[in-house]
Amino acid sequence: MKHRLLWTALLLLSLILPLTAEDWITIYNDDLSLIRSEIELDLVKGRQRYDFDDITSRISPASVIVRGDGVRVAEQNYEYDLAGKRQIMAKYLDKEVVAITKDQSRLTGTLKFYDGTSIGMIEQDTGRLLVISESEVQWIQLASLPANFYTKPTLAWSLIAPHKGKFPITLSYLSGGFSWDVTYNAVWDEESLALSSWVTINNRSGKAFENVNLKLIAGDINQIRNQYDKYSRSMMEADVAYGGAAPSFETKAFHDFHMYTLDQKVSFANNQTKQLELYPLQNVMARSVYEYYTNGSGVNSVIKFVNTEDQGLGKALPKGAFKIYKADSDGNLEFIGEDSINHTGRNEEISITTGKAFDLVASTSIRNQKTISSRANEREYHMNLRNNSDETKRINVIHQLSGNARIVFTELRYAYDEVKNRVTYTVTIEPNAEYNFFFRERNEW
Repeated sequence: MKHRLLWTALLLLSLILPLTAEDWITIYNDDLSLIRSEIELDLVKGRQRYDFDDITSRISPASVIVRGDGVRVAEQNYEYDLAGKRQIMAKYLDKEVVAITKDQSRLTGTLKFYDGTSIGMIEQDTGRLLVISESEVQWIQLASLPANFYTKPTLAWSLIAPHKGKFPITLSYLSGGFSWDVTYNAVWDEESLALSSWVTINNRSGKAFENVNLKLIAGDINQIRNQYDKYSRSMMEADVAYGGAAPSFETKAFHDFHMYTLDQKVSFANNQTKQLELYPLQNVMARSVYEYYTNGSGVNSVIKFVNTEDQGLGKALPKGAFKIYKADSDGNLEFIGEDSINHTGRNEEISITTGKAFDLVASTSIRNQKTISSRANEREYHMNLRNNSDETKRINVIHQLSGNARIVFTELRYAYDEVKNRVTYTVTIEPNAEYNFFFRERNEW
């Protein structure tokens, strides 16, 4: 008996309490997001109109999907002609209006035009056309708000319900207004990078979200295009503020992309920028190299590492900005440069150019150009490298070959990258020394 009473009480409670609405947001690159909401509709039996305005202002109406047992969407209209003075006045053309001017004159007549700077109306008693400056009008009296006007973007549905009651449905749609990017902050100690990563999420969708489930998709989603910007608290402070563990993302491969799922719910106010930790701090083995591209403007200072677990990382890295810092002798961190990376999977090498090496100088001169035949010519690349520092330096001189080019003579041995079709000379230069060499390139077509 007690069990039956308890079951009855739980059943009644389930009928009284509304279903808890829940939202999911999946944010892609390129101003695209997928919004999914669980909502409950209180409907009567048969066909009826239902206006739903808890949507973003950047919704793609054609992408709307409504799922719910027993409920059919017979028709859907996206209403975005939002109530505003210009829109309302346009609806009142050839209708009676009352204008009160700043000197308290009351003018009644038929509205003929409104252009935002002046009002034109046919006066009721005289039939005269009055053109009144907008700046002279204190207020305008209209009979009512015109039909089909909305204060928010609205989905106007014509629904068919099998009976009276509450119906849980799932609404999903694509929207603009959400964006995300990643910033990688790394401290360089000449052997490794102490790497932290942050996701910055911007909500410009026109809607706030409370306690949503968040996913991020890294990759280039193909879209059909129509014609027609500091989080300063430390993690310790964040732990205190949240009263628990800091949110973290779980990553996995999804289709041909990578998905990052936050392990906690998060809230977004409209027009808010929020930052969340992507990965916890990791120490990544790296190396410093100097690179000079023939005909380049200087010698690049580059930090390279391979995205593998044995090197300290081995995670899918979304595209973003990579900022490098280094500790000075006084212990303070100084900024030494930044670069950007593309979406990078595991096992791939990452190169971060921090800037131009101050004490290393390189130049290219092309000499002895000659025609070998009607389908071939040759030229010599003469390289001059100077090390003005007090330490021995090693410079990688990189020459990009065209599709029909090859090296026919060289003073130094080189490494050839078949995939990138380029050659690399590695030159070691003593302190305060200079080094010269040349190679000959032949082009055939």
